[in-house]
Amino acid sequence: MYKQSVQSMQAQQSELHRTEAQLGSGKRINKPSDDPTGAAKVLDLNSTIAVIDQFSRNVAGAESSLAFEENVIASVNNSLQRVRELAIQGNNATNSDLDRQTIAQEIYQKLDELTSLANTRDARGEYIFGGFSVDSPPFADISGSIVYQGDQGQRFVQIGEGTQTAVGDSGESVFSRVSSGDGTIEVAASSGNSGDAIVGAYGHSSKYQPDNYTITFNQAAITDPIAYVIIDGVGATISSGTYNEGESIAFTGVHLRMSGIPADGDVVNVDPSRNRSIFDAVKGIADALDRPTQDPAASARRHNELAQGLSNLDQGLDHLGSIRAGIGSRLNNIESVHSINQDLKLQLEIVVSQTQDLDYAEAISRFNLQLTSLQAAQQAFIKTSGLTLFQYL
Repeated sequence: MYKQSVQSMQAQQSELHRTEAQLGSGKRINKPSDDPTGAAKVLDLNSTIAVIDQFSRNVAGAESSLAFEENVIASVNNSLQRVRELAIQGNNATNSDLDRQTIAQEIYQKLDELTSLANTRDARGEYIFGGFSVDSPPFADISGSIVYQGDQGQRFVQIGEGTQTAVGDSGESVFSRVSSGDGTIEVAASSGNSGDAIVGAYGHSSKYQPDNYTITFNQAAITDPIAYVIIDGVGATISSGTYNEGESIAFTGVHLRMSGIPADGDVVNVDPSRNRSIFDAVKGIADALDRPTQDPAASARRHNELAQGLSNLDQGLDHLGSIRAGIGSRLNNIESVHSINQDLKLQLEIVVSQTQDLDYAEAISRFNLQLTSLQAAQQAFIKTSGLTLFQYL
């Protein structure tokens, strides 16, 4: 009986200490033995919450990287807008060669500025447009041309369960994959033309058949009309006719107009658009303005090259707009996924709380009951342990 009383008090005291620990920690489960099933559930839930917290850190990093890239591209856009203004200003016929060369120098400076922006590094010292090659400048001036030396890699981070997002773009995709001309065709007068013809508006219809077309102008004698012959990439004659200034020249879905008078043997090429870099477009404009204008043919060449450069520049501006729109789309997606993650985390935290947090009212009531019961057991033990037969002799 004595042993049973001691064991009972020890058990009651153990339960009292367990309740005291719960009141001290505010948790119903302080060790796995308190509730093995609940403890395993809490462990699993906390593991999921830790993963969501990592997603949140990834989200913060992704948002920072994309916002930084968008700011750099916005600066590139501003520089290109300035180059466009200067090109239009420089193509004014009232400018002298010196005026145009002064404008060209400012455009060359803008080219240096654009190269510097393309070689921007982030807070970690990594080049943001180098793809996976983040330790060396992605763009370099090689023999007067700005050449991409990075790779095509694009870094991704996981921002949610089964959801990744790109946190950057390669310099190749941002600066070098710019369609020339109008995005479908490009029209260029040969730099060796000796006439003063200038390519004007051009375009294409749904009947356009991509090929490398050459328009060659012929005039056997000064009194003869100017004729033209159009051949395709394999030398087959597609069309021919008589050139009249301002009239449309149309073939296989292509149409263009020209002003001025082409000389015998002058050539205009009509090719499918191809990828050109923003740097090439800017340098082409600066070179055209920097070159002295010695005669009408040189003036026509400058007009043609500036018109071509402006078309390529406009394509570059549109391309940058698409890149920025893509960044904005990624940021919106990140925000949406982050919101879902936080909602899930809140639900999980509620379940964790319901599983392990203590009901203070119940615990205090249980503690008082356990304390009273233990005190009563202790008093009874004292009384019964003091009873012996000697008390009745």
